[in-house]
Amino acid sequence: MPGCAQPFPLVAASLCILFHSAQAQLQQPPIDPVSYLALQAKGPTYAVADVWQQHQHIPNWQEVHRVTADTWDVLPKAYDPAFKNPCWKVDQPDGRSILKCLPYFQVLGVSKCGTTDLYHRLARHNDVVECAWKGPHFFDETRYPSHMKPNRNGYDGTFQAYVNLYDRMALSIAQDPAVRITGEASSNTYTGVLAFVRGPTIAKRTNATLAQYLKEATPFARFIVLCRDPVDRYHSAYHYYRHNWTSTPEALEEFHRRAEADIMHWENCLARQSEARCLAQYSPQQLIKGMYAAFLPYWLSEFPRDQMLFIRTEDYKAAPQEHVQASLDFLGVRSQVGIGTARPPGSGPTRLTDVQNQKKYNPMLPKTRHLLEGFYRPFNQKMAELNGNDPRWLWGY
Repeated sequence: MPGCAQPFPLVAASLCILFHSAQAQLQQPPIDPVSYLALQAKGPTYAVADVWQQHQHIPNWQEVHRVTADTWDVLPKAYDPAFKNPCWKVDQPDGRSILKCLPYFQVLGVSKCGTTDLYHRLARHNDVVECAWKGPHFFDETRYPSHMKPNRNGYDGTFQAYVNLYDRMALSIAQDPAVRITGEASSNTYTGVLAFVRGPTIAKRTNATLAQYLKEATPFARFIVLCRDPVDRYHSAYHYYRHNWTSTPEALEEFHRRAEADIMHWENCLARQSEARCLAQYSPQQLIKGMYAAFLPYWLSEFPRDQMLFIRTEDYKAAPQEHVQASLDFLGVRSQVGIGTARPPGSGPTRLTDVQNQKKYNPMLPKTRHLLEGFYRPFNQKMAELNGNDPRWLWGY
């Protein structure tokens, strides 16, 4: 077996892959699922009103303004310092004033990594006001100029309409302004940093990034990113969007061919263009979403590292209570007993089900896993380097 020289090549190849995968896992020291949280989960040391007052435009401000022009007349000159959450009052013609708010935090992604589960667990806290529309995908996918017709709630895709989504949350926040916050979880935001700024960047012919837009519009925001073993994330996304998944040999081979085609698509793009340009094209989307390290420099070029909390899905699954508490600490929320131990009633199916049942209903040929692990390995290595050489981000391969 060590040399993997066998008379039946296909069988031998599969056994070889399984052998070396198991051997590598045995050689890896056990990962403490919570040790990395203490190194990064620090509470905010700033106030929203102060950050906004001191904010200075980035060098690419004019381009950001051009492709998101409906944003800047809506945002306030100052935020109310009595509120922890970004809120301000808008005077009405009849002399009344209406409270407006934006999210204090965003779960930026990544899709199929447990973002919905984490968001609902955070919202169980008395000081976290849940938004009915958990992931509006406004900053990334909602186009400017908007061509949407208003829906029955009046949402028409403009920045003003986005702010209006939080009117009900604002009423709750106003009841305890010094501590209450709200947030959203649009799971394409992190990986779409080059692909979207209120619509596809390629269609807009812009070099503005999603991180730059958020830096200008919400420089005070706190961001949470969940990352799952990229091979399992890719496989889960395939299963999720296929809807008619089966585990027949033909289906497993079909998935293998899809993985081969997606990798070839990406490599062909790199042969013609830069990595940044290929990331902006966001195709093949599900393969690209697992390249976590490729996106991080674009976020860190605009936001300090202490405004970002990275969570590995496998660690979150192993210790959900500790991860929820670390997330609340990161948001500067008061301690509350019983948070994070269970999924809140009525919140819909937990997205962690994918992770827990991966082996049960999501088979994958050994050769497919070997192919995808080889593709993602360099990105995992870079992710580990960017996180203090923490081996957990290697996912054991």
